Amino acid sequence: MFLLSDYRYTLPEELIAQEAVRPHHDARMIVIDKIKWEIKDESSFWNIDEYLWTDRVLFFNDSRVLASRVQLNNIEYTNWGNTGIIQDGEIFYLETKNQNTFWALVRPGNKFKIGAIFHIGEYSIEVLEMTDSGRLLWITWGSIESFLETHWALPLPPYIEYNKEKEKDYQTSFAKNNGSVAAPTASLHFTSELMEKIKNPKEYLTLHVWLGTFQWIKTTDVRDYAIHRENVSISIDIFDKIADIKASNKKIVAVWTTATRTLESLPYLWKKLDGEYKKWFNANTCKYWNNLTESVQDQDWIHSIEVNLELWTLNFETSIYITPGYIFQIIDDLVTNFHLGESSLLVLVSAFIGYEKTMKIYDYAVKNRYRFYSFGDGMYIRWK
Repeated sequence: MFLLSDYRYTLPEELIAQEAVRPHHDARMIVIDKIKWEIKDESSFWNIDEYLWTDRVLFFNDSRVLASRVQLNNIEYTNWGNTGIIQDGEIFYLETKNQNTFWALVRPGNKFKIGAIFHIGEYSIEVLEMTDSGRLLWITWGSIESFLETHWALPLPPYIEYNKEKEKDYQTSFAKNNGSVAAPTASLHFTSELMEKIKNPKEYLTLHVWLGTFQWIKTTDVRDYAIHRENVSISIDIFDKIADIKASNKKIVAVWTTATRTLESLPYLWKKLDGEYKKWFNANTCKYWNNLTESVQDQDWIHSIEVNLELWTLNFETSIYITPGYIFQIIDDLVTNFHLGESSLLVLVSAFIGYEKTMKIYDYAVKNRYRFYSFGDGMYIRWK
C-alpha cells in the first residue's frame, strides 16, 4: 500500500466525466459503511440527507475558483526583434508578485523566453524570469486585475475538454472566498436546493486549492512525496465549535478532501499557536485540544500563521500529507469523488478506509459505470 504502483487502476476513457450532471445533485452516490467495510447502498446525492443521521455536522470548503486561465489563439509575440504567432497556447495565473507582475504556467514553454513580449488585446506582457515551475510575467500597461477581468476564464481540469458552457458547472453553490485554481469537487453536488433540504448543521472553512491537486505523486514510495502547500483561512471560533461537537458525541462530516486536510491540520495548528492566543478560549476548549494533541507527533505541516483580529480568522499554510497509517483526529465521515490514480487524494481516501477496500470500491465503480473525477459521481463514507 506504500508503493506508487499500488495506486494505479484501469479506467476506460469514457468514464472520465466531461460534463456535469444537471442538476448536480442527481449524480450517483455509493454509501459505504466504514466499520463493516461494505457498500451499504447506492443512491444519488439528492438523497444524501436520508443517510445523514441527526448527529452529523457537515464541514464545507467555501473557496471560490479564480478566473485564472487565458487561451492564446493567433497571438502575436516578439522576441529580441523576431516576431511570431502562437496558434494555440495558454497562460495560467498562479499568484501575484506585485501590482504589475505575476507568476504563471505557460504553454508552449519554448515561446515564453526571457524578453519575449506577447500582445493580448490592448495588453502587452513580457517574460521577466523563467523557472521549471513557471514564468514571471510583467503587464507593461494596466493592472493584473483589469487584465483578468478582460481576458481570463475559469480553469477546468486538464482531463476535461474545455468550453465556456462548462464554466458555470465548476463553482460550488456556496463559493465565497476567491483563491482556488480548482473546485472542491465533491461539493459541486451540493446545490442550493440540496443545501436547503439537508437539515444537519453546516460549517464553512476556506482552503484554496492549488495546482498540486492535479499532480501525480513522483516518488516510488508514496510516503516520500513532498506535498504542496495550500493557503487556509478559518474562523478562530472553529476550535470552540469542534470541542463542543465532540463533547456532544456528534460526528464531523468532511465534504471533500480539502475540508479533510483543513480539519486534520487543526491539531498541528493548535500545537503551534502562541500561548497568548490560547487564552481566548474557555477551559473546556483548551482541555479538549490539549488532551487531543498530547499524543500527536510534531510534524512540519503548518506554516506562516497569521491572526486577523478584525475578521477573527486564523490564516496559515498547510502541507499536511495523509497516507495509510495516519490516525484521523477530527473527521468521522467523508464525502468524496473518485480521484485520479497515483494522486495524493486517492492516497488520502485509502488512509481513511483502508487500501484494499478503496481499490475494491474503485473496481466496483468502474464495473458499474460510475463517472469519475471532477464532474463525476461520488461516495459517502459513513462511520456506521
